[in-house]
Amino acid sequence: MSLTEFLTEELKEFDRKEKEQVEVIADTIEECLAIASSHLGRKVHEIDYTVLKRGKKSLFFSEPYHIRASVIPDDMLLDELSLLDEHLTGGSGKLVSKELKELVTPKNKDGRVVVKIYRTGVFLTVYPPSGEGLEMTMADVSKKLSFRGVAGVDQNLINKILKEKKGEPVLISNQKPKAGNDSSCNVEIAQENMRAFVTVFPARPGGRDLEVSDIVAALKGMGVAHGLKEDEIRKALDEEIHNKPFIGAEGDFPVNGKNAEIKYYVRTEKKINFKEDQSGRVDYKDLDMIENVVVGQLLAEKLPAEKGKFGRNLFGMVLPAKDGLDTELKQGKGTILSEDKMRLTAEVNGQVLYAAGRLSVETVYRINGDVGVRTGNVTFLGSIIITGNVEDNYSVKAAGNIEIYGTVQKAIVEADGDIIVRQGVTGREEARVESTGGNIVAKFIQNATCITEKDIIVQEGILHSHLMAGGKISCKGKRGQIVGGTIQAAQLISAKIIGSQANPQTDLIVGNNPKILKQINEFEEKKKENQDKLDQLTKTMRTLKARKDADPASFTAEQDAHLQKLEAGTKKLEKRIAEASKDIQTLTEYMDEQAASGRISVEKTIFPGVTIRIRNADFKLRHETKAKTFYEEESQVRSMPYEDPDETKNDWRKKRGRGKSKN
Repeated sequence: MSLTEFLTEELKEFDRKEKEQVEVIADTIEECLAIASSHLGRKVHEIDYTVLKRGKKSLFFSEPYHIRASVIPDDMLLDELSLLDEHLTGGSGKLVSKELKELVTPKNKDGRVVVKIYRTGVFLTVYPPSGEGLEMTMADVSKKLSFRGVAGVDQNLINKILKEKKGEPVLISNQKPKAGNDSSCNVEIAQENMRAFVTVFPARPGGRDLEVSDIVAALKGMGVAHGLKEDEIRKALDEEIHNKPFIGAEGDFPVNGKNAEIKYYVRTEKKINFKEDQSGRVDYKDLDMIENVVVGQLLAEKLPAEKGKFGRNLFGMVLPAKDGLDTELKQGKGTILSEDKMRLTAEVNGQVLYAAGRLSVETVYRINGDVGVRTGNVTFLGSIIITGNVEDNYSVKAAGNIEIYGTVQKAIVEADGDIIVRQGVTGREEARVESTGGNIVAKFIQNATCITEKDIIVQEGILHSHLMAGGKISCKGKRGQIVGGTIQAAQLISAKIIGSQANPQTDLIVGNNPKILKQINEFEEKKKENQDKLDQLTKTMRTLKARKDADPASFTAEQDAHLQKLEAGTKKLEKRIAEASKDIQTLTEYMDEQAASGRISVEKTIFPGVTIRIRNADFKLRHETKAKTFYEEESQVRSMPYEDPDETKNDWRKKRGRGKSKN
């Protein structure tokens, strides 16, 4: 393969990697970017993306984010780094300085001898070593001079240059270049007229070396009028980079303006911080889940979009850049938007809520007593406080949080935010408690179904219930026992005691995200529906084709048109089925990836009759076991001595190599 062909292939591969795109589906933008980063083999800050479909969270359903990601060109990364340098250091250039390269330069480096033959004579440069590198000797110089075809040089002058080793060229001979042996160069324009690669071919003995002006002239001869990099050319010539392309000219890539963004001064996501006393009880009065604001408090402000920076290619042509996209600072209920629409403040005292990209300040709907005959079913677009119970066959639905001081009986409780049941849930097989975007907290849960995308925290016990959590399920109060039912969590199940001496069937499953499972089921239903339609169309199409083949003369133009429509319809259905299959596979792989770090922790005892599934590994307890943490490794459930799942106290993944056992 010739050098030109090799360079062409390298550039094609470089362009391919820069232009490669991948579509990702996940719960959040951050998760999408993490998956794209892993697939593309680049860091998250090197990934550009476009949101194809924004995720949604509502009272009854939710959808993931769908983005298209690609690698940001290195030149654009450098421009962004320059902007960061200007912001952080006032444009000192430290972040993008060539001094950074010196930090990774070898500490010990040998000296170097360079002999250049120009029209004005022969020049010798001796570079000093660094660190413990070797110094150049007369033998090194003689060898270099012989190789370049230079003779009759003053030895005393050479000794002086070797001794001083200033790293500067010194005239040592008036020898003229030998005709026909001169160095030459090749220029190739690449990357859509944005870069010019120069390859220097060395001179033969006695031949003239190229100078910066020679390469500049060659570039201009190719039409290059902008972006000449004379310093880089001089460096390449001084370092004698031969037969290897380097950048001799480079255009200015356009830089798209930064999009407008909203800066929030209140929490848009909430995290529970529990405090336990010495008896293991949780203080439900201090959950820090409700964020109160006062009149006039600044809630959010908009940072305006930035103008794009135009670029210019090697031939001087201006390249347009996109200005940053604007975004709207949305005004919600109970807020005031400034006249310039840049600042959002609270209009009333109350609780701030974030939903659908909008902040609102809601007053709390308080029910003194039970939800029952007196109140009927309750639906409120804010947060609800109930001082009594939620009685049988009634429902409570809220767009914010729900706090219940009593119990939830055979009832339905749904919220977009957190659900707190201070006493507990006595479901009698029909209670359903579901949060689409918050945590579920209760003193106990019995004979009920509880579903959330986040965590379920129970103090005393979980009895014969079906629980599904997109995060963790924890039962670690004073008794902290899980007995009977099916407990499913995406990340962690932890309790003090699991099962009982009566050996009731208790199934623990780690790795199933209820939200993703619902989406997979929806895709599977769509796939089946389209497959049924495809089977019917295929059957009709075969019948028409058989008629056409049997008696083409009587096959009318109308029937032929109908046949073509059927063929087009089958292709569309086949495409939809393939897309559904791909979506199912993507979601399954994502859920499987989440399950990889899943574990089950029991602080005291786990009894026989308990089955464990982590990822695709199953295990059934046959003996009473004390204080263990279970995890999946090599498609098997393994265990190690109990480790507190609180990530702030320890990292179980770092320690699981100690004392682990195979089940």
